[in-house]
Amino acid sequence: MKNKKQIISRVLWMGNIFLLIFCLAGCGTSGTGTSESGTEQQENSSSAPNYYHKGKIFLPQADGKVTEEHEGVKLDLSHTDQGYFMAAYTGSADKLLIQVEGSDNIPYRYYFDPDGKYNALPLTAGDGSYAVTAYENVGDNRYAVVFTKIVDVTLENEVLPFLYSNQYVNFDENTKAVALAKKLTKGKTEIEAVQEVYEYVIKNIVYDDEKAATVKSGYLPNVDDTLKTKKGICFDYAALMTAMLRSSGIPTRLDIGYATNIYHAWISTYLDEQGWVDNVIKFDGKNWTMMDPTFAAGGGDGIQDFITDSSNYNIEYIH
Repeated sequence: MKNKKQIISRVLWMGNIFLLIFCLAGCGTSGTGTSESGTEQQENSSSAPNYYHKGKIFLPQADGKVTEEHEGVKLDLSHTDQGYFMAAYTGSADKLLIQVEGSDNIPYRYYFDPDGKYNALPLTAGDGSYAVTAYENVGDNRYAVVFTKIVDVTLENEVLPFLYSNQYVNFDENTKAVALAKKLTKGKTEIEAVQEVYEYVIKNIVYDDEKAATVKSGYLPNVDDTLKTKKGICFDYAALMTAMLRSSGIPTRLDIGYATNIYHAWISTYLDEQGWVDNVIKFDGKNWTMMDPTFAAGGGDGIQDFITDSSNYNIEYIH
């Protein structure tokens, strides 16, 4: 280990961090959520343009306009105004952890293999300063600081972080889920498009109990695998619907937190002239229906009442 590095005094025990990811993947771990609801966390906005059906898929780029490199950790900061930056790792450690913390004081942690591949990391706290800290694995569950950098961000508009592909919601122009979304939303209004995608997901994807029981720590969804197998866990449901809506130009957040005492994933979407609709979505002008594709697909007595009550949901992380 190089002399300039210091083992962080508060050891980041990966067992705890991975437990969070595992619980999300299994959608069934009890706990107590303390975060504010999504409605309280993000105010509505009328300044964002309508991207729906503009024919553009928002794909992140590492084009080298603004870059930094520290001991094998590469950052491309060329497009922070679009709500993301790119990171890659070519160092000698088995694993790299990058922590991103904005003005919301919520630490987001992302993991990299030493393969040199760029991944997009979203800037979900909006405008302001972000602390970006890289840690190399130095054995077992111990990590050492490589560097910390302050990145100042001014977004072109607030919804852009929720239109781009990223490490959690990964898609491109060749993704089958993107082609399916285009087919489902053709000729539809924005609200009809959301309904079409929602109905497709809840009617065609079934919950995978075996996967929930056996999924490994650090799991990230593959939306085309979910389409192919027609099975998934809450993380898969939410990522698939998010990718389909984002690729149609509808800003969508993958929300992670608690549904009462169950660690869970669902979505919130942004509608033109209405702003963020957290936890609920208006389909017919009269009724509000929860955007929780996992629970909606499972059905059962009382589930409709549960998922239309936003007080049952508390957001901890937004991707």
